[in-house]
Amino acid sequence: MQLSFNWINLLILFGALQGLIFGIILLFNRQHPGARYLALFLFVLSYNGFETFNWSSGLDRYWIFFDLFSYILIYAIGPSLYLYVRAVTRPGELPIRHTRRHYLPVMIQFVTRCFIIVYHLLWINKLINTRLDSGLLAGWYDYYAEPLSALWYLAYLLPAIRLFRGRNSEVLSRTYSKESRKALDNWLKNLLTGCVLVGIAWPITLIVPYFFNIPGSHYYPIELGLVLFIYWLAMSGYYFTRQITPKPARALPGPYAMPNEQMQKLKEAMEMARLYLDPELNVSKLAGHTGISARTISALLNQYQHTNFNDFVNKYRIREVKERLGDPAHNYLTISGIALSSGFNSQATFQRVFKGVTGTTPSKYLSEKGKVALKS
Repeated sequence: MQLSFNWINLLILFGALQGLIFGIILLFNRQHPGARYLALFLFVLSYNGFETFNWSSGLDRYWIFFDLFSYILIYAIGPSLYLYVRAVTRPGELPIRHTRRHYLPVMIQFVTRCFIIVYHLLWINKLINTRLDSGLLAGWYDYYAEPLSALWYLAYLLPAIRLFRGRNSEVLSRTYSKESRKALDNWLKNLLTGCVLVGIAWPITLIVPYFFNIPGSHYYPIELGLVLFIYWLAMSGYYFTRQITPKPARALPGPYAMPNEQMQKLKEAMEMARLYLDPELNVSKLAGHTGISARTISALLNQYQHTNFNDFVNKYRIREVKERLGDPAHNYLTISGIALSSGFNSQATFQRVFKGVTGTTPSKYLSEKGKVALKS
Protein backbone atom coordinates (compact mmCIF):
# COMPACT_ATOMS: atom_id res chain seq x y z
CA MET A 1 0.00 0.00 0.00
CA GLN A 2 1.16 3.55 -0.75
CA LEU A 3 2.49 5.87 1.89
CA SER A 4 0.92 9.30 2.30
CA PHE A 5 3.31 12.24 2.61
CA ASN A 6 1.02 15.26 2.25
CA TRP A 7 1.68 18.77 3.55
CA ILE A 8 -0.07 18.08 6.86
CA ASN A 9 2.09 15.03 7.59
CA LEU A 10 5.26 16.91 6.66
CA LEU A 11 4.23 19.85 8.86
CA ILE A 12 3.82 17.41 11.76
CA LEU A 13 7.16 15.74 11.02
CA PHE A 14 9.13 19.01 10.85
CA GLY A 15 7.44 20.27 14.01
CA ALA A 16 8.43 17.12 15.87
CA LEU A 17 12.02 17.46 14.60
CA GLN A 18 12.17 21.10 15.70
CA GLY A 19 10.94 20.20 19.18
CA LEU A 20 13.49 17.39 19.41
CA ILE A 21 16.36 19.69 18.42
CA PHE A 22 15.37 22.41 20.89
CA GLY A 23 14.98 19.77 23.63
CA ILE A 24 18.54 18.60 23.01
CA ILE A 25 19.78 22.21 23.17
CA LEU A 26 18.02 22.63 26.52
CA LEU A 27 19.80 19.60 27.95
CA PHE A 28 23.08 21.49 27.58
CA ASN A 29 21.71 24.73 29.04
CA ARG A 30 23.39 24.95 32.44
CA GLN A 31 22.06 28.40 33.33
CA HIS A 32 18.28 28.17 32.91
CA PRO A 33 16.57 26.66 35.99
CA GLY A 34 14.57 23.52 35.23
CA ALA A 35 15.91 23.25 31.67
CA ARG A 36 15.90 19.45 31.83
CA TYR A 37 12.18 19.39 32.73
CA LEU A 38 11.33 21.70 29.84
CA ALA A 39 13.46 19.48 27.60
CA LEU A 40 11.52 16.39 28.70
CA PHE A 41 8.25 18.26 28.11
CA LEU A 42 9.39 18.95 24.55
CA PHE A 43 10.61 15.40 24.02
CA VAL A 44 7.16 14.05 24.91
CA LEU A 45 5.46 16.47 22.51
CA SER A 46 7.96 15.56 19.80
CA TYR A 47 7.45 11.85 20.42
CA ASN A 48 3.72 12.41 20.05
CA GLY A 49 4.39 14.22 16.76
CA PHE A 50 6.49 11.34 15.42
CA GLU A 51 3.78 8.92 16.51
CA THR A 52 1.13 10.96 14.65
CA PHE A 53 3.30 11.11 11.54
CA ASN A 54 3.78 7.34 11.76
CA TRP A 55 0.06 6.47 11.60
CA SER A 56 -1.08 9.35 9.38
CA SER A 57 1.53 8.60 6.70
CA GLY A 58 0.89 4.86 6.70
CA LEU A 59 4.30 4.00 8.11
CA ASP A 60 2.60 2.10 10.93
CA ARG A 61 2.14 -0.79 8.50
CA TYR A 62 5.92 -1.21 8.51
CA TRP A 63 7.03 0.39 11.78
CA ILE A 64 5.00 -0.90 14.75
CA PHE A 65 7.09 0.49 17.61
CA PHE A 66 4.60 3.26 18.44
CA ASP A 67 1.74 0.75 18.49
CA LEU A 68 3.64 -1.61 20.77
CA PHE A 69 4.52 1.10 23.31
CA SER A 70 1.53 3.43 23.20
CA TYR A 71 0.32 5.68 26.05
CA ILE A 72 3.56 5.56 28.04
CA LEU A 73 5.64 8.71 27.62
CA ILE A 74 2.51 10.85 27.46
CA TYR A 75 2.21 10.40 31.24
CA ALA A 76 5.39 12.46 31.64
CA ILE A 77 4.06 15.64 30.04
CA GLY A 78 2.08 16.88 33.07
CA PRO A 79 4.78 16.23 35.70
CA SER A 80 7.44 17.80 33.45
CA LEU A 81 5.39 20.99 33.08
CA TYR A 82 4.73 21.21 36.83
CA LEU A 83 8.37 20.54 37.80
CA TYR A 84 9.58 23.09 35.26
CA VAL A 85 7.27 25.82 36.58
CA ARG A 86 8.32 24.97 40.13
CA ALA A 87 12.02 25.04 39.20
CA VAL A 88 11.84 28.55 37.74
CA THR A 89 9.49 30.03 40.36
CA ARG A 90 11.04 28.34 43.39
CA PRO A 91 14.65 27.67 42.36
CA GLY A 92 16.47 25.09 44.45
CA GLU A 93 13.53 24.04 46.63
CA LEU A 94 12.90 20.59 45.16
CA PRO A 95 15.73 18.05 45.65
CA ILE A 96 16.26 15.82 42.62
CA ARG A 97 15.41 12.61 44.45
CA HIS A 98 11.94 13.98 45.27
CA THR A 99 11.03 14.47 41.61
CA ARG A 100 11.22 10.84 40.55
CA ARG A 101 7.93 9.82 42.12
CA HIS A 102 6.08 12.12 39.72
CA TYR A 103 7.15 9.89 36.84
CA LEU A 104 6.05 6.64 38.49
CA PRO A 105 3.00 6.25 36.14
CA VAL A 106 5.39 6.23 33.16
CA MET A 107 7.17 3.21 34.62
CA ILE A 108 3.88 1.52 35.54
CA GLN A 109 2.57 1.96 32.00
CA PHE A 110 5.81 0.65 30.54
CA VAL A 111 5.79 -2.46 32.74
CA THR A 112 2.08 -3.03 31.99
CA ARG A 113 2.64 -2.75 28.26
CA CYS A 114 5.64 -5.11 28.38
CA PHE A 115 3.53 -7.63 30.30
CA ILE A 116 0.79 -7.48 27.64
CA ILE A 117 3.33 -7.96 24.83
CA VAL A 118 4.96 -10.94 26.55
CA TYR A 119 1.56 -12.43 27.37
CA HIS A 120 0.47 -12.04 23.74
CA LEU A 121 3.59 -13.81 22.44
CA LEU A 122 3.14 -16.67 24.90
CA TRP A 123 -0.60 -16.92 24.15
CA ILE A 124 -0.39 -17.02 20.34
CA ASN A 125 2.40 -19.60 20.53
CA LYS A 126 0.26 -21.68 22.93
CA LEU A 127 2.96 -21.61 25.60
CA ILE A 128 0.38 -20.74 28.25
CA ASN A 129 -3.02 -22.38 28.71
CA THR A 130 -5.56 -19.70 29.57
CA ARG A 131 -8.93 -18.50 28.30
CA LEU A 132 -8.00 -14.84 28.64
CA ASP A 133 -7.53 -13.55 25.09
CA SER A 134 -4.42 -11.34 24.74
CA GLY A 135 -6.46 -9.03 22.51
CA LEU A 136 -8.85 -8.46 25.39
CA LEU A 137 -5.96 -7.36 27.60
CA ALA A 138 -4.78 -4.93 24.93
CA GLY A 139 -8.33 -3.60 24.63
CA TRP A 140 -8.55 -2.96 28.35
CA TYR A 141 -5.22 -1.16 28.23
CA ASP A 142 -6.34 1.14 25.39
CA TYR A 143 -9.69 1.72 27.12
CA TYR A 144 -8.21 3.21 30.28
CA ALA A 145 -4.77 4.48 29.21
CA GLU A 146 -5.77 7.34 26.92
CA PRO A 147 -8.44 9.06 29.08
CA LEU A 148 -6.30 8.53 32.19
CA SER A 149 -3.34 10.23 30.49
CA ALA A 150 -5.51 13.32 29.88
CA LEU A 151 -6.66 13.35 33.52
CA TRP A 152 -3.06 12.93 34.69
CA TYR A 153 -2.05 15.94 32.60
CA LEU A 154 -4.85 18.06 34.05
CA ALA A 155 -3.91 16.94 37.57
CA TYR A 156 -0.51 18.62 37.09
CA LEU A 157 -1.61 21.56 34.95
CA LEU A 158 -3.76 23.04 37.73
CA PRO A 159 -0.97 22.99 40.39
CA ALA A 160 1.41 24.50 37.80
CA ILE A 161 -1.00 27.38 37.30
CA ARG A 162 -1.32 27.84 41.07
CA LEU A 163 2.48 27.94 41.37
CA PHE A 164 2.66 30.68 38.77
CA ARG A 165 -0.14 32.74 40.31
CA GLY A 166 1.31 32.30 43.81
CA ARG A 167 4.92 33.06 42.90
CA ASN A 168 6.79 34.96 45.61
CA SER A 169 8.16 38.27 44.34
CA GLU A 170 10.76 38.45 47.14
CA VAL A 171 12.24 35.07 46.25
CA LEU A 172 12.24 35.91 42.55
CA SER A 173 13.88 39.31 43.12
CA ARG A 174 16.65 37.60 45.07
CA THR A 175 17.16 35.03 42.33
CA TYR A 176 16.63 36.98 39.09
CA SER A 177 17.39 40.42 37.74
CA LYS A 178 14.52 42.78 36.90
CA GLU A 179 14.85 41.97 33.19
CA SER A 180 14.85 38.23 33.87
CA ARG A 181 11.75 38.49 36.10
CA LYS A 182 9.87 40.35 33.37
CA ALA A 183 10.89 37.76 30.78
CA LEU A 184 9.92 34.96 33.19
CA ASP A 185 6.43 36.38 33.70
CA ASN A 186 5.81 36.73 29.97
CA TRP A 187 7.23 33.31 29.18
CA LEU A 188 5.28 31.40 31.82
CA LYS A 189 2.06 33.27 31.07
CA ASN A 190 2.26 32.33 27.39
CA LEU A 191 3.44 28.79 28.09
CA LEU A 192 0.63 28.07 30.53
CA THR A 193 -1.94 29.65 28.21
CA GLY A 194 -0.90 27.20 25.52
CA CYS A 195 -1.02 24.33 28.00
CA VAL A 196 -4.53 25.35 29.10
CA LEU A 197 -5.70 25.27 25.48
CA VAL A 198 -4.24 21.76 25.20
CA GLY A 199 -5.99 20.84 28.45
CA ILE A 200 -9.32 21.95 26.96
CA ALA A 201 -8.86 20.40 23.50
CA TRP A 202 -7.58 17.03 24.75
CA PRO A 203 -10.73 15.89 26.66
CA ILE A 204 -12.94 17.28 23.89
CA THR A 205 -11.04 15.17 21.35
CA LEU A 206 -11.64 12.05 23.44
CA ILE A 207 -15.34 12.77 24.05
CA VAL A 208 -16.45 13.90 20.56
CA PRO A 209 -16.47 10.41 18.91
CA TYR A 210 -19.06 9.22 21.44
CA PHE A 211 -21.57 11.80 20.16
CA PHE A 212 -20.64 12.49 16.53
CA ASN A 213 -19.67 10.32 13.61
CA ILE A 214 -16.67 12.20 12.21
CA PRO A 215 -15.20 10.96 8.90
CA GLY A 216 -11.42 10.44 8.91
CA SER A 217 -9.32 10.93 12.02
CA HIS A 218 -10.78 13.19 14.69
CA TYR A 219 -7.25 13.59 16.10
CA TYR A 220 -6.06 15.87 13.29
CA PRO A 221 -7.23 19.19 14.84
CA ILE A 222 -5.46 18.67 18.16
CA GLU A 223 -2.38 17.16 16.51
CA LEU A 224 -2.06 20.20 14.25
CA GLY A 225 -2.56 22.42 17.29
CA LEU A 226 0.20 20.57 19.13
CA VAL A 227 2.53 20.98 16.16
CA LEU A 228 1.93 24.75 16.10
CA PHE A 229 2.51 24.74 19.87
CA ILE A 230 5.85 22.97 19.34
CA TYR A 231 6.88 25.51 16.68
CA TRP A 232 6.07 28.34 19.08
CA LEU A 233 7.80 26.60 22.01
CA ALA A 234 10.99 26.09 20.05
CA MET A 235 11.21 29.67 18.75
CA SER A 236 9.99 31.57 21.83
CA GLY A 237 11.57 29.14 24.27
CA TYR A 238 15.00 29.55 22.75
CA TYR A 239 14.72 33.33 23.18
CA PHE A 240 13.25 33.37 26.69
CA THR A 241 15.33 30.60 28.25
CA ARG A 242 18.49 32.50 27.34
CA GLN A 243 17.10 35.59 29.10
CA ILE A 244 15.91 33.83 32.25
CA THR A 245 19.05 33.03 34.23
CA PRO A 246 19.68 33.42 37.97
CA LYS A 247 21.84 36.22 39.27
CA PRO A 248 25.33 35.04 40.24
CA ALA A 249 25.49 33.97 43.87
CA ARG A 250 27.56 36.16 46.13
CA ALA A 251 31.16 34.98 46.08
CA LEU A 252 32.65 33.46 49.21
CA PRO A 253 35.31 35.56 50.93
CA GLY A 254 38.96 34.66 51.34
CA PRO A 255 40.90 32.23 49.19
CA TYR A 256 37.82 31.41 47.08
CA ALA A 257 38.43 34.61 45.12
CA MET A 258 41.64 33.26 43.52
CA PRO A 259 41.99 34.31 39.85
CA ASN A 260 42.86 30.77 38.78
CA GLU A 261 41.23 29.57 35.56
CA GLN A 262 40.29 26.14 36.86
CA MET A 263 39.22 27.47 40.23
CA GLN A 264 37.11 30.01 38.35
CA LYS A 265 35.27 27.13 36.67
CA LEU A 266 34.63 25.56 40.07
CA LYS A 267 33.36 28.88 41.41
CA GLU A 268 31.04 29.32 38.44
CA ALA A 269 29.67 25.81 38.96
CA MET A 270 28.78 26.80 42.51
CA GLU A 271 27.85 30.46 42.12
CA MET A 272 26.24 30.47 38.67
CA ALA A 273 24.91 26.94 38.14
CA ARG A 274 24.43 26.50 41.93
CA LEU A 275 25.28 22.82 41.78
CA TYR A 276 25.54 22.75 45.56
CA LEU A 277 21.71 22.65 45.67
CA ASP A 278 21.87 19.07 44.35
CA PRO A 279 21.95 16.78 47.42
CA GLU A 280 23.49 14.04 45.27
CA LEU A 281 26.36 16.21 44.03
CA ASN A 282 29.71 14.44 44.08
CA VAL A 283 33.15 15.14 42.63
CA SER A 284 32.33 13.10 39.51
CA LYS A 285 29.25 15.23 38.75
CA LEU A 286 31.26 18.40 39.30
CA ALA A 287 33.94 17.04 36.99
CA GLY A 288 31.35 16.32 34.31
CA HIS A 289 29.98 19.85 34.57
CA THR A 290 33.31 21.71 34.54
CA GLY A 291 35.33 19.43 32.27
CA ILE A 292 38.01 19.18 34.97
CA SER A 293 38.94 15.66 36.06
CA ALA A 294 37.84 14.52 39.52
CA ARG A 295 41.46 13.97 40.50
CA THR A 296 42.42 17.51 39.46
CA ILE A 297 39.47 19.00 41.37
CA SER A 298 40.55 17.22 44.56
CA ALA A 299 44.13 18.38 44.06
CA LEU A 300 43.08 21.99 43.41
CA LEU A 301 40.92 22.16 46.51
CA ASN A 302 43.58 20.55 48.65
CA GLN A 303 46.54 22.53 47.38
CA TYR A 304 45.06 25.99 46.84
CA GLN A 305 42.02 26.06 49.13
CA HIS A 306 43.33 23.78 51.89
CA THR A 307 40.02 21.99 52.01
CA ASN A 308 38.30 18.88 50.63
CA PHE A 309 35.37 18.52 48.23
CA ASN A 310 32.67 18.09 50.89
CA ASP A 311 33.80 21.12 52.91
CA PHE A 312 34.06 23.21 49.73
CA VAL A 313 30.48 22.43 48.71
CA ASN A 314 29.06 22.64 52.23
CA LYS A 315 30.35 26.20 52.70
CA TYR A 316 28.07 27.25 49.85
CA ARG A 317 25.20 25.24 51.31
CA ILE A 318 25.63 26.84 54.74
CA ARG A 319 25.70 30.29 53.17
CA GLU A 320 22.49 29.41 51.31
CA VAL A 321 20.87 28.23 54.55
CA LYS A 322 21.86 31.42 56.37
CA GLU A 323 20.43 33.59 53.58
CA ARG A 324 17.16 31.65 53.58
CA LEU A 325 16.91 31.74 57.38
CA GLY A 326 17.13 35.52 57.17
CA ASP A 327 14.63 35.81 54.32
CA PRO A 328 10.96 36.19 55.41
CA ALA A 329 9.92 34.59 52.12
CA HIS A 330 11.10 31.23 53.50
CA ASN A 331 9.39 31.45 56.89
CA TYR A 332 6.87 28.82 55.77
CA LEU A 333 9.68 26.23 55.75
CA THR A 334 11.09 24.47 58.80
CA ILE A 335 14.82 24.52 59.49
CA SER A 336 15.00 20.98 58.12
CA GLY A 337 13.09 22.03 55.01
CA ILE A 338 15.49 24.90 54.40
CA ALA A 339 18.48 22.61 54.91
CA LEU A 340 17.19 19.97 52.51
CA SER A 341 16.27 22.56 49.87
CA SER A 342 19.77 24.04 50.21
CA GLY A 343 21.46 20.79 49.22
CA PHE A 344 21.91 18.83 52.45
CA ASN A 345 20.73 15.22 52.29
CA SER A 346 19.99 14.72 55.99
CA GLN A 347 19.19 16.70 59.12
CA ALA A 348 22.08 15.11 61.03
CA THR A 349 24.65 16.11 58.42
CA PHE A 350 23.27 19.64 58.29
CA GLN A 351 23.40 20.10 62.09
CA ARG A 352 26.99 18.83 62.23
CA VAL A 353 28.22 20.98 59.33
CA PHE A 354 26.35 24.09 60.48
CA LYS A 355 27.85 23.94 63.94
CA GLY A 356 31.29 23.19 62.50
CA VAL A 357 31.17 26.26 60.24
CA THR A 358 29.35 28.76 62.47
CA GLY A 359 30.24 27.43 65.93
CA THR A 360 26.59 27.35 66.97
CA THR A 361 23.31 25.55 66.25
CA PRO A 362 20.75 26.86 63.75
CA SER A 363 18.28 27.72 66.54
CA LYS A 364 20.88 29.66 68.51
CA TYR A 365 22.02 31.37 65.32
CA LEU A 366 18.48 32.63 64.75
CA SER A 367 18.19 33.80 68.36
CA GLU A 368 21.45 35.71 68.06
CA LYS A 369 20.09 37.41 64.96
CA GLY A 370 16.97 38.42 66.89
CA LYS A 371 14.66 36.14 64.92
CA VAL A 372 12.10 33.65 66.18
CA ALA A 373 13.46 30.14 65.89
CA LEU A 374 11.74 28.02 63.27
CA LYS A 375 10.64 24.48 63.96
CA SER A 376 13.26 21.85 63.25
